[in-house]
Amino acid sequence: MTIARIRGKKGWNTKLIKSAQAWAPLLEETAGDDFDYGDVRIGHIDTGYVEHAVFGSWSDTGQSEHILVDSGMNLIDPERDPRPTDPIDGGLNPGHGTRIGSVMYGFAPGDWVGVAPRAPVVPYRAVTSVALITPSDISRVADAIHHAVDSSFCSVINMSLGARPTINPWGAFRRAIKKLGTACDHAYNEGVIVVAALGNNVHDRATYPAKFWRSICAGGLEPEFDGDKLSDVEIWKPQDPALIGSDYQFVDIWAPADMIFRAKTQKRTPGTVQQHYSPEPDGDGSSYAAASVSGTAAIWLARRGAEIGELYKDNTWMVTEAFRSLLKTTAQGRPSDAPDETDTGILDAKALVEADLPDPATLKFEDRESRDMWG
Repeated sequence: MTIARIRGKKGWNTKLIKSAQAWAPLLEETAGDDFDYGDVRIGHIDTGYVEHAVFGSWSDTGQSEHILVDSGMNLIDPERDPRPTDPIDGGLNPGHGTRIGSVMYGFAPGDWVGVAPRAPVVPYRAVTSVALITPSDISRVADAIHHAVDSSFCSVINMSLGARPTINPWGAFRRAIKKLGTACDHAYNEGVIVVAALGNNVHDRATYPAKFWRSICAGGLEPEFDGDKLSDVEIWKPQDPALIGSDYQFVDIWAPADMIFRAKTQKRTPGTVQQHYSPEPDGDGSSYAAASVSGTAAIWLARRGAEIGELYKDNTWMVTEAFRSLLKTTAQGRPSDAPDETDTGILDAKALVEADLPDPATLKFEDRESRDMWG
């Protein structure tokens, strides 16, 4: 891994994973007019969205060319707005969906370029806190997954959220985790790539749904700078140790998760397009790592979709396992402080989308069902 050429804190995350080199052909195919993602859609399950310039232009009726506002769901307060808008006036993480979305698929020339610029997105307002604390929180996320797979025909589902494991094997929380696992199993079997954040923000454990064997688990990196020059990348450590040793097995890839520039949100006023961006790189959390991986998945499917569809048409679960395999085989080296418990590397979007697709004979069906996982 070479990081010596990366200068400046703004955009260090996309430069590290080489996302611009990965998506450039999507723009070239339209002679620079727009990005061609074909029928690829990202289901973004989060706090919802606000009309923001980072997502391009908005009509007077709140329509967007890339944010498919009428294809998602508002599972929190549909009586306020049937669309999954985020009012930015309550909950523990108001505006989270917009901040993560700006990094994942935002594109405002001169201000901002995300990992997968202007990828078509189906937004969901399923939570007000990305720490899934109650059974109802978890249940709504599961419902959103089913809708994204069966009704909105999403190709990738991003979940920058998580529920902390618990040793209590009974009750409503256990039933909700089982429901969440069943939804992830359904997505896996239908060929939908589910990406979730490791979620070690406030404790040293992998969270659900990232912990499910059939999900793609994105762990976070933090940068070190020498002046304006990126000098190192380490595992993001909101606490020490970052993760208990046995939970490193769940991490499929490491991606940027600290000192991230992003869109900034204010209380939503219907009909107003917000314009603000964070003046400092204050975004942190494995939520951003998941966004990078989901964006890369969308680019991969857009660029290689015909080949993927033909090669894995008889076993759609292979789509997720092929992507997981490429995450590992094309990674650009381990974080500098990676412990012995993990050989997982750092995301390289360019290498991944350009690599030969794995032979179906080399892919193993994950027979450990998510709905049966616990603890």
